[in-house]
Amino acid sequence: MSAVFGAGIGLGVCMILWSWRTHRDRAIDVTLRRFRVDRRNLAVCERDARSLAAERLLVGLAGLASPVLAFVVTGMFGTPLPVGWCLVASVGGGVIGFLLPVWQLRDRARSARRDFRTSLSAYLDLVSILLAGGAGIETALVAASRVGDGPSFASVARCLDVARTTRRSPWDVLAEHGERIGVEELPQLASTIRLGGEQGARMTASLVAKAESMRAKQMADVEARANSATERMGLPMVMLFLGFLVLLGYPAMHMIGAGFGA
Repeated sequence: MSAVFGAGIGLGVCMILWSWRTHRDRAIDVTLRRFRVDRRNLAVCERDARSLAAERLLVGLAGLASPVLAFVVTGMFGTPLPVGWCLVASVGGGVIGFLLPVWQLRDRARSARRDFRTSLSAYLDLVSILLAGGAGIETALVAASRVGDGPSFASVARCLDVARTTRRSPWDVLAEHGERIGVEELPQLASTIRLGGEQGARMTASLVAKAESMRAKQMADVEARANSATERMGLPMVMLFLGFLVLLGYPAMHMIGAGFGA
């Protein structure tokens, strides 16, 4: 009986240690993903790693040197800032300055992917119209990419030019581009085009359905972001209301306290 009890305790301890290690590794992996540079973000923003590294270095040095400069300037006027505060602010400014370009790149990449998806739904509508008019698949793809403007249409046109010059199928190049910039809808579109180009499947209805589903997803995303912005606006209003109550109540509380003191 004691052996069974001891084995149960040992098994429980092992399970607790395994669970703690799993959660710790997962937390570390999430933290590294949050602070590392994603190559897909660089690709969708059309930036390279060297320029981002130079920007991180410059912004980090600026954040590191700003408190030191403030300490020197205030010292020249005879009222220097506390040395400890300047050291803490310098280290914090350097770290934040080094990470700030990565955070800004992530926000710009998210916005660029959202704009790409919006343009892609319009591109699908153009392709479906051309297919309904009797054009071939590759002709419709190229002609639709020439109609629109903007970075999304330009990137699709570049992919089609690469496919033509390298004698590759356009859907393979589009799929690779979608994986490179982190837009999963583009490989899905490429698989649909591959099915129509290789097996002769009817594509107009499928492309229209794909465009409608993308627009529905975009509307849901817009509504979610609007609701989130509305919720964020509630906190400043509550803080203003509390500040107004404190402003109104402070004179009365001061008079009451003075009366008790007298």
